[in-house]
Amino acid sequence: MARILVTRPIEEARQTAQALALLGHEPVIEPMLEIVFGGDALPAERFDALIVTSGNALAALYERPEFHGLTATPLIAVGRRTGAVARAMGFEDVETFGRDVASLISHVRQAWREPHRALYLAGADRTGDLVGALGGMGHRIDLAVVYTAHQAARFRPEIAAALAQGKLDGVLHYSARTAEAFIACAGGPEAVARLPVRHLCLSRKVAEVISATGAAGVVFPARPEEDALLALI
Repeated sequence: MARILVTRPIEEARQTAQALALLGHEPVIEPMLEIVFGGDALPAERFDALIVTSGNALAALYERPEFHGLTATPLIAVGRRTGAVARAMGFEDVETFGRDVASLISHVRQAWREPHRALYLAGADRTGDLVGALGGMGHRIDLAVVYTAHQAARFRPEIAAALAQGKLDGVLHYSARTAEAFIACAGGPEAVARLPVRHLCLSRKVAEVISATGAAGVVFPARPEEDALLALI
């Protein structure tokens, strides 16, 4: 059994904690991002498709009056888990592609032969210019910011102590932004490099953020999926 620090936002962290427990590990949750719902009003127009790159966007909409009018619109999601969340919420036509914006753009380039109008439901901080990339292909993409992710300022004292004393066997890093927040909470790159812990990163991109600190024990799976990541423990 390994003690594993989960740094995802709280709702996603709880799901990962359950997966860890089923594998016989002890999860310790310390979110590096706090998700705050709210933002843009949704356009009243009809769209050919919805685009979602995070389950947080769906959760942000779930309590809104506009939500139920969206579920009949075809939805394209990044990641199998986001797609599963969409189906559980009642979306009728859901396609999932890869783990990042680049894979979604690649799919759209092949699949959308005619100009489409799509609504991109997103957070305030985004990686990659999805709107610009798809717009450059002749599609019209409306952006609706529906949540904001705030970085944690510090570890809880018991987490800081557990990390420094080697009482945690690994840290799960799911995104570059949570990895950056972890580094800041730890006291900077040099402090991270001294921590006696393995860093389990979802992708090469995330691993590069942690490796830049000089930390040892940084690994990532061949495919950026949670089951492959947890198999590295």
